[in-house]
Amino acid sequence: MGKVRSLPPELVSKIAAGEVIERPASVVKELVENSLDAGAGRVRVELIAGGKRSVRVIDDGEGMAPEDAELAIQRHATSKISSEEDLQRIVTLGFRGEALAAMASVSRLSLVSRAEGCPAVRLYVEGGELKERAEVGAPRGTQVEVKDLFFNLPARRKFLKGTGTELGHCLEAVVRMALAYPQVAFSALHEGRRLMELPPVKEERDRVAAVLGRELHPHLTEVEGSEGAYSIRGWVTLPPYARGNTRGIYLYVNGRYVRDRLLQRVLGEVYGGLLPRGTYPVAVLKLQLPPEEVDVNIHPTKMEVKFRDPQRVYELLRGALERALAPTTWSPKATAPPPPPPELREAPTPYAPTLPMAPPEERPRLRPLGQIGGTYILVEGEEGLLIVDQHAAHERVLYERLRGEEVPCQRLLLPQVVELSEGEVEALLGQREVLGRCGFELEAFGPRTLAVKAIPTLIRAHEVKQVLQALAGELEEASKDGLERARKLLACRGAIKANTPLGEEDMRRLLEELEATPHPRTCPHGRPTAIEITLEELARRFKRE
Repeated sequence: MGKVRSLPPELVSKIAAGEVIERPASVVKELVENSLDAGAGRVRVELIAGGKRSVRVIDDGEGMAPEDAELAIQRHATSKISSEEDLQRIVTLGFRGEALAAMASVSRLSLVSRAEGCPAVRLYVEGGELKERAEVGAPRGTQVEVKDLFFNLPARRKFLKGTGTELGHCLEAVVRMALAYPQVAFSALHEGRRLMELPPVKEERDRVAAVLGRELHPHLTEVEGSEGAYSIRGWVTLPPYARGNTRGIYLYVNGRYVRDRLLQRVLGEVYGGLLPRGTYPVAVLKLQLPPEEVDVNIHPTKMEVKFRDPQRVYELLRGALERALAPTTWSPKATAPPPPPPELREAPTPYAPTLPMAPPEERPRLRPLGQIGGTYILVEGEEGLLIVDQHAAHERVLYERLRGEEVPCQRLLLPQVVELSEGEVEALLGQREVLGRCGFELEAFGPRTLAVKAIPTLIRAHEVKQVLQALAGELEEASKDGLERARKLLACRGAIKANTPLGEEDMRRLLEELEATPHPRTCPHGRPTAIEITLEELARRFKRE
């Protein structure tokens, strides 16, 4: 007798359920998706024991006629597709016709639904078997309750986590939907206690702040972009606001929450030089494109997608994000010229400006007052007091200069021969093009030596060996971001150090050049260049309010 045999239908249904329903949060996701596909304006989620004992979802959508409700609990029965061609143009959140059948096969499921002009029907299914059918009174819409999830699969049930953990996953499923559909009212209750109440809103920014934290509101900036039939819109936080994890990042494709490496990578690249390592922005981004341009059918949970033209998506999102973050400043335009600066004692300094100064009438005018510890510049702005980290500020200025088309470099009268390790020589010669774009001109001179013919003007000749060793270490670890790593390292090496006295004119030029950069709030590594104490804060501290 052969080893291969057909599985009994009841076992097949339980295996299929495991692909779609992993935990109570999967039930919440699938049921809320069905509510939204039905055009619901209000969705209510009720949970008991974190959803392990009961998940109930109630909506005011279009509901189902009795015969449709009976079909809906069968496998692969759906109103959302009818042909193979429909799979190429998925426009609904659910489409496989598996969710209700999968839930019913591993729980005790009851469904009450009524469509306009039809009687309401109640179905009760236990372990995949229809036990009861009755006509009842009910308002238009659908109510589904899934009780005792995995009651007939004890091995699966024991892998469920504690009530608090499962509750958190269920609420996160509601949050993902609420951010995608701000025009819909959502509520969530746990054992009768209201945990979430989100009325419909017209402004998406209000829903983002209501769900992810009211303190976000002043830090959010809108993202918009389009290219043909592709478009992106949403909200992101401006640096230096950041969080210590990625839980505030929500990405959607055609209204569907997704986990996509391409979209995550674009966010990482754009914010890489604006936030400290290990911190992340809050972002709610919604990509719209023709349904035939994206495959949402590559995973049962429908959280992974495949783009037909990923490069087009990449360029659209990156461009929109860069435009949204470009106008960041930390000082409004002056409405009146500030008083002339006081006389300050001049001090010798090695600092020299590297960018053209912006015309005073085009930029906010900041008044340098002096230094603290030779490290921080005190600045009077229109809104209060700024304390500027001179090293971080100069880093940003130099980094933007290095990103320009022509990096200032100086040719050496005689090549400087630098002795390094074989690994360092190999790493530097392997990235000769990258280093050339940063102002270096290098040639192999021997097994362990390089001839340096040109260097960027921001480093001194006696620092060349030390800088090249540091660059070799960075470039050995780099894969695709070698140029960015080199720029950041050179900006840091060339920037004014702490404990360096600056004269009044030097401070003024540095501030003007910093204001002329597209991201004056942070250094290339994401550290803040300045902190601000507003006039209101000063008045509060001095008890003047």
